[in-house]
Amino acid sequence: MVPREPAERIVEQMLATSFPNAPYSTIQGASLAVCDVGLRRAPTLADVVEFERRFRDRLLPEESRTAVTTAPEPGEEESTAGVTPRRPLWWPPARRRQEQRHQAENREARRHSALLAAGQRDIELLARALEDPELADTIYTGENDVPPGKKRQFLFVRAMYNSILLAWMTGAIVWKELHGRMRVLMRQPVAREYWAATQPERASMPRDADEAQVARAVDEIVSIFESVDEPEEWWIVGEPPRE
Repeated sequence: MVPREPAERIVEQMLATSFPNAPYSTIQGASLAVCDVGLRRAPTLADVVEFERRFRDRLLPEESRTAVTTAPEPGEEESTAGVTPRRPLWWPPARRRQEQRHQAENREARRHSALLAAGQRDIELLARALEDPELADTIYTGENDVPPGKKRQFLFVRAMYNSILLAWMTGAIVWKELHGRMRVLMRQPVAREYWAATQPERASMPRDADEAQVARAVDEIVSIFESVDEPEEWWIVGEPPRE
């Protein structure tokens, strides 16, 4: 005789089959809600309305949702950042891989948002430093005796460099575009002067950091520009290395 499965597990499997794109934490919560109404007390129409309010948008795939998913209500399961709920043995491996991809995409989206926010703050700070000489003194631009006019130029070069770097790190431009923009920027003598003055700032940068990779490419561009008076075809100086 085949052993009887617990009702909660049967409902879980039914919901997982009907809503293949829903995360397990949602399936588990909906299963408990169904069993609580159907097995432990007399259901009412109010229970139907409450179930729809709690789970409709969370069970449906993201592209078909008509409302923004709300935060868990008191008493509902709350997920912990970075912690994946334990899956039952019957949970399909394909579903596990799908959730892992979804979590990776969410992490990348959060990283992208954080980079944009940090870049915006950096640009705002540089803009304020360009307007206020006293604030400009707090930003490293090489030697302390840089004249005020040259320091303003250095700060603008820094803002341009950071803007190009951020565009690449967030995926707005590809590596070849970054290399081309850095070539245009470093063609200017004042930009190369800034680059030489701030070399100590980059000395302790981890070699495998994204910015270190960009800095090595810029070093090559600067060395080529500095080796000749003016390349006839400056726009092809330093072929971009592979990422």
